Amino acid sequence: MSERWWKTHPWRLIQTNLREIDMQDISAKEYVRQLKEFKATVVMLNTAGIISSYKTELPSHYQSPYLAGDSIENIIDACHSEGIKVIARTDFSKIRRPLYEQNPHWAYISPDGKIIDYNGDVHACINGEYQQKHALDIMLEAVTKLPVDGIFINMGGYRVNDYSYNYYGICHCDNCKRLFREWYGLDLPKAENLNDPTYRKYKVFQRETMKVYSGKIANALKAVRPDLAINGVDIFRQESNTEYGRPLPHWQYSASSNTRSAICTYPGIISSNSTVDFIGFFYRHVAVNPVQQELRLWQNLANCGGLDYYIIGRLDNHQDRSGYKHVKKVFSYHAANEQTYKNLSLHADILIVREKDWDVNISEARGWIRFLTERHFLFDEVVNTGFKNVDLSKYKAIILADVRYLSDDDIKRIDEYAIEGGTVISAGEAGLYDSDYEPRNGMPLKCMGVTKINTIRDDMVSAMLLLDDKIHFQSLEDTDVLYFGDKYIFAEYEEGTNQRLKLIPPHDYGPPERCYYTQVTNLPGFTVKTYGKGKGIHIPWWPGKLFYREGYVNTLNFIVDLMENVAGTKPIDTDLPPMVEITLCKGKQQRFDILHLVNMSGHFGTTFYEPININSAYVRFAYPDAPSKVVSLVDGREVPYEFSNGMLKIQVDDLGAFDAFMIRQ
Repeated sequence: MSERWWKTHPWRLIQTNLREIDMQDISAKEYVRQLKEFKATVVMLNTAGIISSYKTELPSHYQSPYLAGDSIENIIDACHSEGIKVIARTDFSKIRRPLYEQNPHWAYISPDGKIIDYNGDVHACINGEYQQKHALDIMLEAVTKLPVDGIFINMGGYRVNDYSYNYYGICHCDNCKRLFREWYGLDLPKAENLNDPTYRKYKVFQRETMKVYSGKIANALKAVRPDLAINGVDIFRQESNTEYGRPLPHWQYSASSNTRSAICTYPGIISSNSTVDFIGFFYRHVAVNPVQQELRLWQNLANCGGLDYYIIGRLDNHQDRSGYKHVKKVFSYHAANEQTYKNLSLHADILIVREKDWDVNISEARGWIRFLTERHFLFDEVVNTGFKNVDLSKYKAIILADVRYLSDDDIKRIDEYAIEGGTVISAGEAGLYDSDYEPRNGMPLKCMGVTKINTIRDDMVSAMLLLDDKIHFQSLEDTDVLYFGDKYIFAEYEEGTNQRLKLIPPHDYGPPERCYYTQVTNLPGFTVKTYGKGKGIHIPWWPGKLFYREGYVNTLNFIVDLMENVAGTKPIDTDLPPMVEITLCKGKQQRFDILHLVNMSGHFGTTFYEPININSAYVRFAYPDAPSKVVSLVDGREVPYEFSNGMLKIQVDDLGAFDAFMIRQ
């Protein structure tokens, strides 16, 4: 096996998350035949952790009693004979009840002294002996006994919920108590509350202990297997998934966002964003809409990521195969063009900075992703923990989408970026806390021109913004007011900061006879501060959150005009509808670029239908030279185009779910 194989191997991964009973009658020959039908090049299968799928020699490793079919060794050999790489799936978040009873000190303990036993699987604490020592022993045994090509550790970290989403609280096992006291001389917090300074320290404790743990695992594995692809080191795997009862709407740009953010946050890493076949934990045997699966995979490719498909069980015995045809369609397209898709990078001139975890301030970032995608701006995404890895010089504008937790170094880089000519847009509480979750004393970004934050009120429902000055806001010519939800930041600004629009305070909204306002203040709807060669735009409310939740063009038109006429960024010129996602990928070494079009017109309400075919449209954008040819990678046809004065105009005819135009130089 060659080192760093993942850098050159085409990435079409299928995860068959095998149930223990699947090993009773598994056939290596049939398993590989099914993978080849999909044109898969990488497979992930259960190997170690909660249950050992091979003959283990370790007493801390629970042996599967169902190993009657072909052995995992035979399956791996059969995969390798067909050029399919194998990634071992492991999970050390739980132990079987018999192992717990012999070693109760391995377990997670709730604040009231209880374990989590979910159908005989007991949660193990990340700081306990099992995960700290025995998990590493098991991984080393697995990767030395089995010729696997990579390893994936599932559900790592501090797990406080079971599969039914019951919440149990912060772990209070003896190991966590001891370590936290050694770090801070404090008792563990009882509840997750960022207003509690002890809990803020606990968040840092979680982050740093996980960093140490992950480093220890990676170093030990690479020492014995330098050719091993490790998730989180060499590849970065995420999921586009659903769950029964999850708050709606479905996040239609899940795969695009996951892929973009991984590539930008971890340069050089392989992004493997999985389309999860099933509805959720409660319904693992029933698939989501087939078109939804296909859409996620097109989004992966359009944003320079790999393909990844995840099912429960085996391909040959899976009971809901409705997604197979759609997944095979995308896998086959990539197989036909796999050389073209090597070493691509996104071309973008806007950067969205957001929180690392989607469960923190998700709405603001998602709204900005919708703004930019649906009005066809080209943009990247980065999570705050990887902001230091980004070359800012390529961007005309940076959007801080309520990204509250930024380090002092991040703040300094952002201000320096503005001084050098960049535009910084801050929405919500961006930067008001440091990277250790501690609140700052006011706005730290000098480029915003904010001298003081007086208060943040969340009782502003019915308040509006008066469009007293419509310069730059032609899209709002038919309205005099802008609504902004119920939350507003009351701030003071440096002299010379341009304050735009005027706040109308909350007023009567019923009965109709009394629905009018009598007061208009000088408080702004946004401000612009010239800073060095660039500028800072401060929005003291949450436009992204508002648009993501409500979706009115009153908000969309304001942001689009702001981006074009105040921030100075330009979208792609096109008459394609907002439901078509447009990305431009550049070949790093090859002399071509790829314009991707992902047609999402079939997304209606909470359902994904086949998209509507689109005819006689165009896409026009700045391009350095006249191309020699424009070719569709979907069907090989030459695509009509015009080139004049540095602008390339490509004709779009008969756009189905997806097309990709190779622009040959």
